[in-house]
Amino acid sequence: MTDHPKPQKIPLIFYRTAASGEPAKDWLKGLDEAERHAIGKDLLRAQWRWPVGMPLCRPMGSGLWEIRTDLPTKRDRSRLALHVS
Repeated sequence: MTDHPKPQKIPLIFYRTAASGEPAKDWLKGLDEAERHAIGKDLLRAQWRWPVGMPLCRPMGSGLWEIRTDLPTKRDRSRLALHVS
């Protein structure tokens, strides 16, 4: 029987301004429930299945990755940046 390594969760930390604001979280809270759910699902996928490549994640350089989500409303594609150390 082969031992499968336990999945490692990478930390997900939202950018915080000097005044302790979190613009990405504020933006997410302004979306409708279906869009928040789709983005949250992709963030979890990146956290638990790292490393993940295209089409979900695209490297931006210096440890920064773009997470891409097709929104269910077809309004637009959502893109969030994730820093992986």
